[in-house]
Amino acid sequence: MTPASAHRLSELLGCRVVTRQGQVLGVVKDVRIAPTVAVTGHRAELIVVGLIVGNRHTGAFLGYDRQEEQGPWLVRTIVQRLHKDSGYLPWDQVSEVDWSDGVVHSSTDTLDPLTHANAT
Repeated sequence: MTPASAHRLSELLGCRVVTRQGQVLGVVKDVRIAPTVAVTGHRAELIVVGLIVGNRHTGAFLGYDRQEEQGPWLVRTIVQRLHKDSGYLPWDQVSEVDWSDGVVHSSTDTLDPLTHANAT
């Protein structure tokens, strides 16, 4: 496995997420990052904390996954229904990333529910 530092986060987008048994949980739709205490220059270094995983053809979240009361009710409801099968995979549950095949191997068989706490 090539070190993650040799890759761009955008390379994770669209990767299949597969369990130990070979079940496909979905594809990576977004990457969640967080600042660390380490600082390079004037900026905090960032680490990957999780992946948003869902079906390939449901489109973008348009920010509706980050705030409970985002936008007009009707649009919010439609976006939530389109993404009802999406979930959160904490980075510590990623056992390996096969960069050449575009596969993220999960050490768990299920995704966490997508909540506003893990969506930011």
